[in-house]
Amino acid sequence: MKVLFNSTQSFNSFIIVIFTIAIGLASETAYSQDFISTKDGEWKSNNTWQSSTSCSQWSNLSNGQPPISKNWGCEVTVVINHEVTYNGNISGFGSGVFSSLEVGPNGKLIFEDNITINGGGSVPTITLAEGAELVVNGKFDIDRAVEIVVPNNAKMTINNFEIGDNKPEITIEEGGMLVVNEETHVKSRSILNIFGHFQTVDLNYSSGGEINIGSSEFSGEADVTGNMLIGNGSLNMYKMSTLIVGGTSSTGSSGSINLKDHASIRLIGDVDMGYGGSMTVEGDAEFSFESNYTTSGGADIKLKDKSRGTIHGNIGMTNGTITLEDNSEVMVGGTLVASGGAKVNGKDDGAMYVCDYPNSTKETTYHINLKGNSFYGSGCFALPVIWKSFDVEVTNDNASQLVWETASEDGNSHFEVERSIGGIGNFEKITEINASGWTNDVSRYSFEDKELKELVGMVYYRIRQVDFDGNQMVSDVVSIKASAQVPSSELIKWSAYPNPTDGSSLNIKLVSGDVTGTINVRFLQTSSSSSFEGEVGIELDQWLQTVVSNASRGVGVLEVFYQGEAYRMKIMKI
Repeated sequence: MKVLFNSTQSFNSFIIVIFTIAIGLASETAYSQDFISTKDGEWKSNNTWQSSTSCSQWSNLSNGQPPISKNWGCEVTVVINHEVTYNGNISGFGSGVFSSLEVGPNGKLIFEDNITINGGGSVPTITLAEGAELVVNGKFDIDRAVEIVVPNNAKMTINNFEIGDNKPEITIEEGGMLVVNEETHVKSRSILNIFGHFQTVDLNYSSGGEINIGSSEFSGEADVTGNMLIGNGSLNMYKMSTLIVGGTSSTGSSGSINLKDHASIRLIGDVDMGYGGSMTVEGDAEFSFESNYTTSGGADIKLKDKSRGTIHGNIGMTNGTITLEDNSEVMVGGTLVASGGAKVNGKDDGAMYVCDYPNSTKETTYHINLKGNSFYGSGCFALPVIWKSFDVEVTNDNASQLVWETASEDGNSHFEVERSIGGIGNFEKITEINASGWTNDVSRYSFEDKELKELVGMVYYRIRQVDFDGNQMVSDVVSIKASAQVPSSELIKWSAYPNPTDGSSLNIKLVSGDVTGTINVRFLQTSSSSSFEGEVGIELDQWLQTVVSNASRGVGVLEVFYQGEAYRMKIMKI
């Protein structure tokens, strides 16, 4: 046999094989320059970091400290296992080849000023481990498709939060916490998932966006101490999740609120729903409007599947509808006046009870449409408990001190204190406190949870109020962060006095812990706020004196911000 061997073809084949193998190896190797913190310090200090790289010296390596963005060259990854602070405004954070930022279990990253995530290149991943903390003391503006997850026992604290319209997604997992000290602004195509705890002063959907409180698996809890505007977009609530809004609430041209699966919402201030706004309540969910409700356009509220609603004040409907189906009901504490094209629709045992029916729109008018054994007419209710306050703080003995007050009680048998560790989906009764029964006076109750010193992570409390006839109502949820390893001497605790105040004086005192340097203080009421920055001393006392003398009568909130932590005290001016 004669074998022909073509050396040129063989050599070319050999080159092709080698080239193919090289390409395969390159595709499996991730080249990067990795920066890892070695101690507490400044981001801009070379001494804070240690770096290693798999890139060549010709790949535009970064020297000393990680860049906040990088146009080309070796990819940058950052891991923070200490307390690292960045001073100065940042634009374009994470752009170019900045591929990932990870805050480890013991890490804390503090941005002292404004930070904007925008620009081009690969989208960076931002990861918080359990126990990690991210603090932005300025404005945090996310204008890229970044995903941020805040896991169990992790916390993100932001002064102003702008969730932009380039598809960012923020997820607060069960046991995680997001605190926004001023406004949260949700834009179109953005998503905020709340399966843990979310707190903000104002919540504003100016152009769309989506907020999901809870899911089919998890419950979530949100607290808006100021005003809420859903000018567009949707607010969706599931599985026993709760939302409380302390100020006014409104919807715009297409803003929607959707409640399912025993979810509940409390809107304490006036509620106004504009043309195209809507609210759907189903699956034993419930809402409470604790002031007045008005429709300035064709807004729709629909209840079904045994859902319930309470509107404590008056209803003024110039247009729009309220629809009650499938044994759902609404209680109105004042009047209901319908005009224009406004309608109340009832069917399949739906019911609306109006306390001041003689001065309300009558059942026989065009505005009332009843079918299937539904009801609209006279009926009134007495709230078993009108809540005044509910707070929790850590004592010097590292225990939880719960204090709550009621403004009045009608047939109130007792309170059950419930606690959940690591999330709000596992509440268990830990004690029972007898109530006052019937009273129009302020009643004050307290309970000390001494087991806190044995716990680690976020601890949540709520109060279950039980009538003599067995009916129940659950309070809002309060929370603290427990750490069995932290001695009580290190805990920072403030006290405000006199409280209540007649406006002649107001002072704050550091009860425990050590505070040095600058603090930020803010006094909030529904329609006003005032801020102070400086040290504890005469200037702070003078500012407090001016603020409380100019404040309106009623409840306000005094906030103290120190080293990324917020301390809040309710102030009553009489």
